Amino acid sequence: MRIAKSVNRYKKSTVVAVGVLAASAAGLALASSPAAGQTGAVSAPLSRPGPTSDPGFPTFVKLPADQAAHPDAQNEWWYTVGHLSAGGHKYGYEVQLTAQGLTQIALTDVTSGKYASRQNQFGPGQFSVSATALDVRMPDASLSGPPDDMHLTADLPHGVGTLNLTLKAAGPAMYDNGTGLFPFLGGTSYYYSLPELRTSGTLTLGGKASPVKGISWLDRQWGDWNWATLHKWTWMALQLSNGQTLNLWDLFDSSGEGHWATVLNPDGSERVVSVNPLAPGAADFQTSPVTGQRYAGKWTVKIPSLHATLVVTARPVLQEIQYGSPLSPGINEADSAVRGTYLGHRITGLAYVEQLGIWK
Repeated sequence: MRIAKSVNRYKKSTVVAVGVLAASAAGLALASSPAAGQTGAVSAPLSRPGPTSDPGFPTFVKLPADQAAHPDAQNEWWYTVGHLSAGGHKYGYEVQLTAQGLTQIALTDVTSGKYASRQNQFGPGQFSVSATALDVRMPDASLSGPPDDMHLTADLPHGVGTLNLTLKAAGPAMYDNGTGLFPFLGGTSYYYSLPELRTSGTLTLGGKASPVKGISWLDRQWGDWNWATLHKWTWMALQLSNGQTLNLWDLFDSSGEGHWATVLNPDGSERVVSVNPLAPGAADFQTSPVTGQRYAGKWTVKIPSLHATLVVTARPVLQEIQYGSPLSPGINEADSAVRGTYLGHRITGLAYVEQLGIWK
């Protein structure tokens, strides 16, 4: 798969995507790799010395080429979240840019508990995306450059300031589901993540610029799927103190519920593992005064194959971007903290938790 070839190629070659992972009792099928040669939670050693190298077995994603836009894709976005320190405060941020001209920008002051967000939809001629390199330019945000030297800018909500960041991929890329491709909402999705982006730059608030440092996460997803089949999902980007990163889903759609995670090790090897359903362990619910959505603020994530119990806590609970659509009047994008145990050892970490769909 290369730029502009998108999902059609996969539909013609589904038979070669061997290996099926049972991601949940609901039977959400996830395409695995030929090298794995088995079903269930797969561990396949990969050779990934850096974020622009090819893995040890074939994937449907190629870097850095697939940082660029895919004109044939019905849906596509560049989603960046991160955890920053500046001026004695801890911050979380989200900047999402879509190939259809939508931007979502949010800033959480974790120290003070303050939060601000904005969504804008721009029309043709107001924005540009490149199909040859990563270069996405919106009136209120931009993202460009190779994986080890990306430049992100954003105008913060309500005119309070700006973000101007450099993102450098310090670890291997995550090929979600091990191949960078899986069935999704009645269609297919290409998907990879750069989960360890060393971040520096400036945060300007109220006319005062402060140097920032931190860690960010880039998600890239594109393909053709049917949003009408979605009920809701909880998604987590987990960055743990032992160097493990997890891309976790608990998705409810017309076929049922699927819950799984792609686990990336520091050496680039990956596993796809089953995750216990999140709803039974969810707590600290709060209701949005704007949309009436009711979001959880704490989750107990249990991954039996990793002997992991992780408590994920949003800081604060309500970090909502208003959608105003029948699919989801709001989406909660919560900067979160992690603590718990993993393979018998105590663990801490950082996370972003997304709740999309109808949550009431």
